[in-house]
Amino acid sequence: MKIIVEAGGTKCKWGLIDSNLLTIETPGFNPNSSNVNSLTAMAESVFAKVTENVDSIIYFGAGCSNNTNKKTVSDALATVFKCNNVQVFTDLEGAAIALFGNKPGISAILGTGAAAGYYNGKSIERQAPSLGYLLGDEGSGAYIGKTLVSKAIRNELSDNLCSKFFDFAKATPAELIKDIYSIHPTNSYLANFVQFAATNIAEPEIANLLAEAFALFHEKHIEPLNINNMPIGFVGGVAWQFADILRKQYAQRGIEIIILKDAFSSLCKLQDTPNN
Repeated sequence: MKIIVEAGGTKCKWGLIDSNLLTIETPGFNPNSSNVNSLTAMAESVFAKVTENVDSIIYFGAGCSNNTNKKTVSDALATVFKCNNVQVFTDLEGAAIALFGNKPGISAILGTGAAAGYYNGKSIERQAPSLGYLLGDEGSGAYIGKTLVSKAIRNELSDNLCSKFFDFAKATPAELIKDIYSIHPTNSYLANFVQFAATNIAEPEIANLLAEAFALFHEKHIEPLNINNMPIGFVGGVAWQFADILRKQYAQRGIEIIILKDAFSSLCKLQDTPNN
């Protein structure tokens, strides 16, 4: 049997493929911000009864763009499942395969984090640095949450929206600041405020905030690729939830985009190892 994993900052989806597909969802994992023991514990808990019957594992995950993190993930899964055939790819590679198969295009992720790269049909050939949620990730759930918190605390939203925001957060400004610096992982905590944006999407302030965030994503992640006339596809909960605003942003540029909620379903249909 084979295991396919799509791992993001907020959640992981695990697919056990034998004669049927068994799907299990766990909290997110990113080797840049999470202890590898949490990945081991999740794997042991969800597949405790099948850990000795796994032939291969293909893992697509956030934070896996360097060999050190890939090895960390690979070693952890190999140990749990007693499997020597573990392959680790980036979440952006997973998104590209789900969006374009073996055809070229610009693959983008807007979830808890953000990333984009040019996919040549086999691998990600070029990618703009995402810098993570502290320095970048423009347009992501963490970025949107960070922007909302900042604007609310500085009273840069209307009185009504500020009041509604602090009610949603169930915290005072001082408590919010304390939580941001103490709750781990911080990026997932910030991304929780995306739901406030979704609930109040009819408010022009919120719609404008999202439009500005997506415009900044394009500026920082798509434009540096310097590739024109290529299809652009998005994967991720933020892209899916605010698809109308995102489509409008690109329609203004004369671009029709593809949006998938996640890459998991397509990746679970893989019969062969993706090219790397």
